[in-house]
Amino acid sequence: MDIISPEGLRQDGRTATCLRTISCRLGLYDRPNGSAYIEMGNTKVLAAVYGPREVRSLSKQQLDDCVIQCQVSRIAACQGERVRRPMDPRTRAMSLQIAGVFQGAIRKSKYPGSQIDIYVQVLQADGGVMSACINASTLALIHAGVELVDYVVSCTASMYKQTAIIDVTNQETMNGCELTISLLPNKELIVSLDTSHTIHQEQFEPVMELAMTGCQQVYESMQSEVESYLRDKHAIMSHR
Repeated sequence: MDIISPEGLRQDGRTATCLRTISCRLGLYDRPNGSAYIEMGNTKVLAAVYGPREVRSLSKQQLDDCVIQCQVSRIAACQGERVRRPMDPRTRAMSLQIAGVFQGAIRKSKYPGSQIDIYVQVLQADGGVMSACINASTLALIHAGVELVDYVVSCTASMYKQTAIIDVTNQETMNGCELTISLLPNKELIVSLDTSHTIHQEQFEPVMELAMTGCQQVYESMQSEVESYLRDKHAIMSHR
């Protein structure tokens, strides 16, 4: 079956420029300083933040720095088949990349000599896993009260034949490249860009532009959820 039908629709009924349904929540758990959950289509991710707190290892402690660490894990059957080693090399690479993304997004000068740990669990994976992990981490950091220079939002895009498609699923990336971009939406600054395979130079620009457009749409959904959470929290506090 073609990725895009003659009518211009993908297998899940979306057009080439339509995001999957996004659903997110803040404050799922009490034990972490911050927590969040996000669904982007069938990709589902949990994130928890511990900190800022004193640096664990004295060898890393610097009075003018803040240590940011991330650990990504996957449940055994998150991609529909059992995975023997959830912490595979690709997952470790994702952990390092996510930590690097937030090195520039967290106002580290506010937390000298501190450590912030981000734990991300992939519950279900159907394309855009890195994006969902970054978006969930952003929401968890916001819930933890960690000061950011801006939201960090992420989205994927790919190319099918001569058509750029946004927010791709696993099946849609089997025949092409998945480009993942992370953006500071209010500053319009790219903080990370990653591709799963090589992409032709002529195709790169339209795919990147579509991914950036998707980031802005993801940002609107995330901001709406944060505002809703803050309104509900304020209403609860007002009734006490």
